[in-house]
Formats: sequence, C-alpha cells, structure tokens
Amino acid sequence: MPGLVGYISDEVRDEQLLDRMIGAVVHEPWYKVDRYVDPPFHIARVHLGKFSPQPQPVFNEDRTLCLLMEGRVYGYDEEKRRLEGKHRFASDSDAEFCLHLYEDLGMDSFQRLNGNFSLAICHLKEKKAILVNDRNTLRPIYYAQHNGALLFAPQAKPILQDATFKKELDIEGIAMNLAYGEFWGDKTLFAGIRYLEPASALTFGGGQLTRTQYWDLNYKPVSGISDEEAVEQLTAALKKAVAIRMTDKLRYGISLSGGLDSRAVLAAIEPAQRKGMPTFVYGPLHCGEVKIAEQVARKCGTSHRSVEITPEVIIQNAERAVWLTEGRMSIWLSYMVPAYKAIAGDIDVVFDGLGFGQTLGGAFLRKHRVAGMSKEAMYADFQHDRSVFRDAEMLKVFLPRYHDVAREAPANAFGGVYQRMSSADPRLAFDEFYWHSRLAYIATMHVYGRDLVEISCPTVDNDLNTLAYNLPPEKRLGHYIYRLFLKHLSPELARIPYNKTMVPASWPFLFWRAGKAYRFGKETIKQRLYTASKGKIYIPNSYKYIDDVGWLRASSAWKKYIRDLLLSPGSASREYFQQDYIQSLINEHQDGTRDNADRILRLVTFELFLRQFMT
Repeated sequence: MPGLVGYISDEVRDEQLLDRMIGAVVHEPWYKVDRYVDPPFHIARVHLGKFSPQPQPVFNEDRTLCLLMEGRVYGYDEEKRRLEGKHRFASDSDAEFCLHLYEDLGMDSFQRLNGNFSLAICHLKEKKAILVNDRNTLRPIYYAQHNGALLFAPQAKPILQDATFKKELDIEGIAMNLAYGEFWGDKTLFAGIRYLEPASALTFGGGQLTRTQYWDLNYKPVSGISDEEAVEQLTAALKKAVAIRMTDKLRYGISLSGGLDSRAVLAAIEPAQRKGMPTFVYGPLHCGEVKIAEQVARKCGTSHRSVEITPEVIIQNAERAVWLTEGRMSIWLSYMVPAYKAIAGDIDVVFDGLGFGQTLGGAFLRKHRVAGMSKEAMYADFQHDRSVFRDAEMLKVFLPRYHDVAREAPANAFGGVYQRMSSADPRLAFDEFYWHSRLAYIATMHVYGRDLVEISCPTVDNDLNTLAYNLPPEKRLGHYIYRLFLKHLSPELARIPYNKTMVPASWPFLFWRAGKAYRFGKETIKQRLYTASKGKIYIPNSYKYIDDVGWLRASSAWKKYIRDLLLSPGSASREYFQQDYIQSLINEHQDGTRDNADRILRLVTFELFLRQFMT
C-alpha cells in the first residue's frame, strides 16, 4: 500500500535496502515514487499520483528543513494567508503548507491539520526526523528501532526487507487479536514492529526515539444546545467537509451500503454534482445492503454498480487479503479486494462514511452505559459485547505453554486503553473507550482499497467530529440526533429503510426498535430451523454483506477450505493452537448449536498469515 517508507541511520549498511523497501510497497507498476537520500535520511514517498502529485520533498527557504507527505489536508486557506506574510511559497502544495506551518508553530502545528496524512520532517542540521500521522491513522505508519536505525513504512513488509531484522511473532498480538478481533495501541503480529498510534509524532535522532501524542479526544459535551441548532450545525459542517474534499480535478465516487453513513455523505453533495457520480455496493445481490444501496442510488441519480459477492469470492481472495493487511483483518473482508478492482478504472477517490455511526450515531452507547459504569462493570460489559474468544476460551484454544500470555494480554490491552481515558464524567466512559480502541483500528479496512484508489472520509473531519462530541451522549443514544440530522439533510433519503432496522430513519423510534427486534428474531428463527432440521433447512442471511455463519454451514467449498487449512497435518497454527478445540468449534458450528463463524475465520486468518510471513 502506498505511503512513506525508509530508514534513518548514520550508517549505510545495505546499499539496496531502500530499493527493497520501496519494492515491497509498490504493488502496481504505475505507482509514483519520490526519493530523498541524504544520510542519515533514506526516505521515499510511494503514491498513486492523485493526491498532492507535486514532486517531493519540499524545503524551507534556508534549506534547514525538508518534508515528504502522503495524503491531503483541507480547509487551510486562512492559515496559509497568515503564513504568506512570513514565508515564501514556491508551490501550491499541501506539503509546503505543512512545512511552513511546522516551521512557524513546531509540534503545535499538527493539531491544526485537518485531513488524512502522514508526514516525514527532516531537520537537516540536527540530523533528526519526525514522523507524524493524522487523528484517525488513515495513513498508517509502522516502525521498528533496530541496530541504531529507525525503519518505517505504511505496512510491516518493507521493514522485513532488512536482512538483519529477525522476524518473530508477537504472541501478545495474537492473543489480543483473538480476544477482541482487533489490535489496540501499537501492537502488530510482528515482534519489534510497532504501529504508530493516532495523532502521534515520532521523533528520532542521535539513536533516541520518542513518541508524542499531539492531540487527544477532548470530549466535553455542551448542555443546553437545542436539537434544531445541533442539526443545523451538523448539516453545515458535513456539507463543508464534503465540499473542501472535492476541489481537486479528480473522479469522485461513493461506496454505498444499506446503512446511514454513506447516504449521509452522498446527501451532502450538491445535487448537480452527484448526478451521474459513480457509486457502488458489494454483497450477495439478494441482500438488504445491496437492495437499499440501489434505492439510494436511484433516488440520487448516480451511475451505480453492484459487485456480487459469493462464497467462492471470499476463498479466491483470502490469501491476497491476508497479504495486504498482514493478518490484521479477518478473511471475511476479502471481498473488498475484487470490489475495489471492479471500480478502480472509473473512480480516483472513493468517499467513505467511516465511523459516523459511532461518533454521531452513538452506536456503542446503551442506556446503562450512558448512566455511568465502574471500570469493573465496564470490563464485564465490554467482554460480553465485543469479545471473540472469552477468557476461558483463550485457555482452550491456546496450547498450555502460551496460557500465561492468553490470560494476561487481553486484560492488559483493556487496561492500557482504559488508563488513557481522560474524562471524569462516568457517562462518557464507554464512548471514549471505544474511540481510543476501535475507531483507531477500523481504518485498517482501507488497506484493500488504497492499493488502487484514494479514499477520503468527510465523516472524520475535525470540525464535524468536534460538533458530534459536543453533544451530550443522551442525544446520540439510539441514533436520536443522527435521525433528525438525516431528515434535515435529505428528507427523501431518510425515507429509505436502514438496513439494521429495515425501517426508515424518518419513522418514530418505536418503529426503529421494533424493526431491529424483528430482524433479530427472524435470523434467530433461521438458526433454530437449521439446528432442528440437523442442517437440512438453510435459509440464507438477507441483510449482511456476507452470510459468514450460513456459508460455513452450507457451502461445501467453505467447509473443505476451513478443514484443510486448520486441521491438516501441515497446519502452521498447530504450533500455537489446540487442534481438538478447533475441531469442536467447527463441529458446534456445523450442527448449529453455536455460532462460531467469527472465531473460525480469525483462526483461518492467522493460519494464512503464518504460511505467508512466518514459514
């Protein structure tokens, strides 16, 4: 995946290392590469040639600083006018703006940047480098301090190109991923390779490495704001966030779904601009996600495409998906690989409604959570809500020699996130916890698309998110303010059903809750029919992108694929996991006594990771 790649080292021990690191990032022959080599700096910017296409690096006037940037920043016209009174701009690039802003304000400059970006700033006299990412890690940076050098890249693969770097597994990373299905903080599956956490600046010089968090969630709800005022402000902010992201002469498109986030982004685009705009959805053609997305596209007059997903598509793209994400995402998301290939020829920039259901929609909130919870109660609630493998199951799946890690890693991960929370208001604890954990992780899904197209997320705009988090949690609970906002933004799109409830956002909340209960009950009946009939009656899931639960039971191709990977004598994961327990997970799922789909697919993902990276 494109990004900033290279190493900082006074010693050039390997003349070809930077070339190999670049080669590990260049997945397509048409990628563009800018280089800067002036020891100790050995840096390249690998990009698609769409965002910020001007040559890099850029230098300040006295050439004491240089900067390479991947990505885009937005809405800085006023700030630039202020800087033009102090600095000479040689170009109209985002990179030069970031450089002069840093020259003027130092580390305080980063919190003023609104967009998705990664930066490498080189202090040429001090021989010091600073790596910076955005608030949501939309342009990831992986790094390793090794033999007196700092290696970095948008993925781990380039770091592994250093022949002296010993490739080893991080067992704590495995345990965290199996427990929660996610990676929090700086964890990866590779020992010694770290993930730069959101809103961070990594400084390296003289062999010393420090990390500074330049911004944190300032969650201070403002009481007294009326619904009407909140809706007006949110509508204006989203429209502005979309507009400033459409100033480039590029082909914009939208990834639609049956949810509310993508349609909100589409609704924020001026009608004349969205007419004929490319939109797409992926999934089984009969599923609710696809059908609702098609309704939204027809209402807006877009040029729409539905990319069909079948059980075979997941298997065919599983290895590529694991290779791209380096085991961070489950293989059930591998359908994104062919989906983005299908649209890449028509779209330069895909708009994505990342995280809006969590920030404005309060998807993680419940009444009992908003009421306030102790740390112990919060941990128990979190375990119930989000765990893939619970505490007792971790000891069953891991071999005994890993039990200490299996016991400690999940709780340590939870505690690490919890300790970083700053709010003294217990009502905000659960929401803030999810911001520090899940919202910092889900951007990993963009890896599939960013191999081919740029992805832009107006829904994580700085100003828009500030407004969302200024709202009391009670207003965001149950999508309350979100539904009012969508009705104001686009009454016609608010009348189209929401996939998770199958009723429109414009309907009263009573129907919203009833629709959700009906959908849940319908799927429960399907599961019970399957169990009661001993697998003879299988009714496909009708509302999700993929029917992972059903396909693991009904698809002979899936069943064979899973068993061959996890239970064959040559399975690499035998070194870590208990085969009898994996067999029991598969049997339970097949006979319908328990839904183990997510657990099984996580294990398959790890098996493929081991085969690709550790053998």
